[in-house]
Amino acid sequence: MRTILLLATFLVSASFSWAGLITIDPGTGVTTTFTTTGNQGFGNPGPVVLDGFSVTGSPQVTYGNVGYGLAANGSWSGFSWVATNNGTGSITFNLGGTFGLAGGFLNYAPLNGNDATIEALAANGTTVLETYDLVTLAPISTPGGLNAGAFRGISRASADIAFLRLSGDFILTHTLEVGAAVPEPGTLALVGIALLGLVLGRRRSISLVSRLAPRS
Repeated sequence: MRTILLLATFLVSASFSWAGLITIDPGTGVTTTFTTTGNQGFGNPGPVVLDGFSVTGSPQVTYGNVGYGLAANGSWSGFSWVATNNGTGSITFNLGGTFGLAGGFLNYAPLNGNDATIEALAANGTTVLETYDLVTLAPISTPGGLNAGAFRGISRASADIAFLRLSGDFILTHTLEVGAAVPEPGTLALVGIALLGLVLGRRRSISLVSRLAPRS
């Protein structure tokens, strides 16, 4: 029993980590859906405030809901977005605090510039905490799709993500979600196995004691 308890403690303490790149919306944070209309921001690096978030762009931050072509990934239309509108540019969202999770419903035009990337920045706005090449690690493929895309985000054990930056391939986002870190599915499985081991071990111990106890 003591061995099982020690094993479970080790699994919980040593393995309770948080995933880096998130490809499924955990639904645990606060999600803001952008509501901008028209076709705005060309040539403007910002900052501009969009649905409560301050956004800057290099060389620009564009936003609206008019038709936006995504090459092999279809298009968005009547579906508000915030975009680089540049194959090699970037947009950076000031999250207004520090969080363990940041991400959104994204898409991009593949092979139209640099690979689409997502980055988490520290509170100083320059230190890159994590960066992921979406084309290589978690590509979005929605050929011919209309208003199609996928959730991509970053989760960290420490609540230290202050900015979220999207870069390359005319990347754009419809939502922005921020919140607490998300445990890795593998971690949850290990914790579940450990707890199951505790229960089974306790039952075996009780059964063994009852068999060995003297009977009157």
